[in-house]
Amino acid sequence: MLSKLSEQLRHREVRLDLPKIKPTMLARGFTIVELLVTISIVALLVSIMMPGLRAARESAYRIQCSSNLRQIGLAMYGYALQSGERLPATLFDDDETLAPAELMALTTGTMSPIGDINPSMQWDGLGLLISEGSLFLDNPRVLYCPCHHGNHHFAEMTEVISKDSPTRIYCNYHFIGDTEQSIPSLTGEHTNSPRHLYAMSEMAIVVDGMRESSDINHRTGTNILRGDLSVRFWHDNKNLLNNTLISSSVDQPPSEQSYRELWADFSK
Repeated sequence: MLSKLSEQLRHREVRLDLPKIKPTMLARGFTIVELLVTISIVALLVSIMMPGLRAARESAYRIQCSSNLRQIGLAMYGYALQSGERLPATLFDDDETLAPAELMALTTGTMSPIGDINPSMQWDGLGLLISEGSLFLDNPRVLYCPCHHGNHHFAEMTEVISKDSPTRIYCNYHFIGDTEQSIPSLTGEHTNSPRHLYAMSEMAIVVDGMRESSDINHRTGTNILRGDLSVRFWHDNKNLLNNTLISSSVDQPPSEQSYRELWADFSK
């Protein structure tokens, strides 16, 4: 019975003329040449796409930086409502301690007003927006630009605060200060006048860091927060910012006059 059934199946296979699968057809793979060509094509496509991806990432980071500055601006308005329309007070634009490069500082470090018992965490400038008990800026990370690639990272700030260290803390943004420094008179003295936020609608009040060359967050310019809470990107077409900071360092920051010229250009 089984022999008859197998015989019928053989005859049916012959009539259908089914193709025979050759084992050698299943064993074939990529050659080394084909693999190298594939890798070369992938590498070429990646090299073409990378500049576009970098530009897209920079654009996204710049938007996030603009959002940071708007939040800082809103916090400064909240501060001004409680301080007679004044900008956050800073020690680094006083006559005795005039240091424009230090207006990126959130704390004074070992410096402090007379009578301060614990100078290690003396909040200053933009740092007053995040100081203990402050309700102006609830997220300290806003003070750090996502494009920043130099010193002064958010992790450094949290480490210093946790240790209550006298190390001065810096953010990634530069504050104009709360007092207007006039040109020295014939006697060589400065005369200070307080800055009021409501009178600075067209003025630049916060920009990217300008303490040293590595503080530049955006290579082609800087985001600018103005007194009216608008944020605009200032394109450094004349290379003013880079030329000012290219040779600067922590020990040799730009001169007071250089800062004056940059802030004046930012406010145009």
